[in-house]
Amino acid sequence: MSITTTPSDISPVTAPLSLTPSARQGTASATLAINELVAQRRAAGHDTLHMGFGEASFPLHPTLHAALADAATRTSYAPVLGLPALRQAIAAYLARTRQLDLSANSIIVAPGSKPLLYALLQVLEGDLLLPTPSWVSYAPQARLAGKRVIGVATSPDDAHQLSAAALSAALAQAHAAGANPRILLVNSPSNPTGSMFSEADVAALAGWARENGITLISDEIYAELAHGWREHISPARFYPEGTIVTGGLSKAFSAGGWRLGYAALPATETGARLRAAIQALASEIWSAAATPIQQAACAAFTPDAEIEAYVRASARVHGEAAHRMHTTLVGLDITCPRPAGAFYLYPDFASWRPTLAVRGIHTSEELARHLLDQWSIATLPGVAFGDPPDALRLRLSVSMLYGPATAATGDEHEAALWRLLAQAGDERTPTSTLPLPLLDAACARWSEVAQALA
Repeated sequence: MSITTTPSDISPVTAPLSLTPSARQGTASATLAINELVAQRRAAGHDTLHMGFGEASFPLHPTLHAALADAATRTSYAPVLGLPALRQAIAAYLARTRQLDLSANSIIVAPGSKPLLYALLQVLEGDLLLPTPSWVSYAPQARLAGKRVIGVATSPDDAHQLSAAALSAALAQAHAAGANPRILLVNSPSNPTGSMFSEADVAALAGWARENGITLISDEIYAELAHGWREHISPARFYPEGTIVTGGLSKAFSAGGWRLGYAALPATETGARLRAAIQALASEIWSAAATPIQQAACAAFTPDAEIEAYVRASARVHGEAAHRMHTTLVGLDITCPRPAGAFYLYPDFASWRPTLAVRGIHTSEELARHLLDQWSIATLPGVAFGDPPDALRLRLSVSMLYGPATAATGDEHEAALWRLLAQAGDERTPTSTLPLPLLDAACARWSEVAQALA
């Protein structure tokens, strides 16, 4: 006996490939989507200024290249938590660079810090306090983990600083609404604003979290890329028993495609229980980060004068590029917090609102679309970072604008980047003399946009 059905006989309940409610509501990450869109536009012949994606675009350091080649035959599965040698190297690295007292037992390694953040949100109890604006993936990850997201308001008037008063207000409102906020996730230097906490800010933040029994997740993926006028300080120095630090290879070492991240957990009994929970979850999902990548990553976190000079030089380039773009925007009467780290800016185009309204532009999404369609400038709208839709803020990234104006081959492009790093590595040379033709062209195009809208 055979049973046949037609599509009209199949209800949504019994149809194959039915999606969960959360999956039906999900969309692709805004940062990855804009990167793919720019690639499509360029393939179609559109010369697009790429300021929508934050990728450290320098060539890989030769020491890391050689380390990966040497490890290519390491094909056995690594331990779920990571290779012991790598975990020890990361613990020692955090002791040198962040003054954190950790051992290898406190370190977890994964294929990128992004899955580690998601795993933490899966296993930690409570809802999430999240500053606005914040990186595009934090809120979706929390919702996928079944958590409520409680926004903590910040203001462009004070460069989106996070205050104890704003945290307390958000905490009280969350409790009144029946939420159970137990986690706070911060990012310094910040994506999208480029801002960094001062030492006083960090101490106040840590004190507030301890006083309220809040687990603090500190995403420090850009920690090595401070611009020099403000020091990066981890909240874990002030609140070691309640702070989880995440980081990885992608930004400082220009190795995003390697997908290697870490989490540093408190060296406490509760930290050990958290490690066991993450280990159990990871064993069912990603098993382990790729063994050759882990082996090669040991070289990144082991003391090496050449690699450390490479990281400092790249930070100087990022800082100079962000400074030039910031100077351009402010000179066009566009409000923009001064970036202190990473390669992002978060300008507010509210002063353009009347002129934009005449063109039917009332939201950050409409502004981003106008800039892409009419000016071939790829940006990301502030609404992707949690801002209200009608806030006319955009996130700009300068990290894809360091190459030569023209290069016939990929080798020529890479050679030009190495020359730029060599010049930036000479700290006697003012960064204002660094040749950044694509960045200078981007500044000129923004001036043209302002003139046209005026």
